[in-house]
Amino acid sequence: MGSRFTGDSQDPAINVTTWLFMVIMVFSVATRFGTKIHLFRRLVVDDLLIFASLVFGITQGIAISLAVTAGYGDHYTTVSSASLDRVMKSLYAASLLYILSLACSKLSLAVFIRNLTPSAKDRRLAVVVEAIIGVWAIATFFGIAFQCSVPRTWDIWNGKCSSVLAWRYFVAGSNILTDLLLMVQAIVLVSSIQTTARRRMVFAAIFLPRLFVPIAAIVQLTVIKKGTQTDDPTFQLCENTIIEGVIQCLSIVTACWGQLKPFTSWMRSNGLKLNDADDSSPWVYKMSDRSQTGSKPSDGKTKTSNSDSAIDSGFSLPTHRDRILITQDWDVNSQSSQANIIIEEGDGENNHHQDAWTSDGAHQVRSTAS
Repeated sequence: MGSRFTGDSQDPAINVTTWLFMVIMVFSVATRFGTKIHLFRRLVVDDLLIFASLVFGITQGIAISLAVTAGYGDHYTTVSSASLDRVMKSLYAASLLYILSLACSKLSLAVFIRNLTPSAKDRRLAVVVEAIIGVWAIATFFGIAFQCSVPRTWDIWNGKCSSVLAWRYFVAGSNILTDLLLMVQAIVLVSSIQTTARRRMVFAAIFLPRLFVPIAAIVQLTVIKKGTQTDDPTFQLCENTIIEGVIQCLSIVTACWGQLKPFTSWMRSNGLKLNDADDSSPWVYKMSDRSQTGSKPSDGKTKTSNSDSAIDSGFSLPTHRDRILITQDWDVNSQSSQANIIIEEGDGENNHHQDAWTSDGAHQVRSTAS
């Protein structure tokens, strides 16, 4: 035990970072859940996926801690044979849990982006991205599970295994590609929203932090060889383990980032459906328009069209809309703020706008397809 806090051991670095990442992940998911329950009173599919990612992440952190207890982080020559087996078994379990955690966090973000858009084209892209992530998860999970011959599938240092170095490069590289696919999915969504450059940047800020995940994975590529082709794997592999912890933590945090209250309130106020968190009916929005598009009746009486008699406020977003145009600012805390949201049909049909005035003088616009 005396060597654990000297320069001859990496135990403190692994333990501290592992538990720190777990705390950050728990805090991020808890904050996300608190926001969703406060705003919507329910959790949906992408929330369940991020919860599964958190569970796998915590379990992976526990497996790493068990490996450290058995001697991981110490020099190879100081670890007994029995302890080395425990280290490899723990790292084997941690590797499988790492893939499961990443896959669930990626799918959570992909589902979240898919549920933001009413465009059929964007949804088809989302299904393709989710399928690729699913195939990646299955391939890497079973590739790691059976990388070494049975029955000692966990014996990566002394057993008969396929090329460990090549496989680790593949896992890291494919992890980068799947996250870049998520960024492409997000870019397609952002490009479909026609608004000012400032507001577009606000929306893009929801997804830009995800770039930190492939950046961390690129850093991982630089240390894989050092931790694989070495005579001291229990010591040299620790850097790779810490970076994997960074990647896993960032993957969960960035999947939760877009669902914090400032962003969910902003998206909700600008006409974007959120995660099916509402009931089966679409989001309904109230718009106050002080522009030249209409004027309040001079007698001050409430004026509504017959087809809008059942509408309380604003317009609902049907599922076949292709583009959302946002032209004025919206104050999410005020129902009297100026906002004008225009929806474009993507199916080539003519649009009809039905206007209505509520009793408080707010102008409602509802776009329907003929």
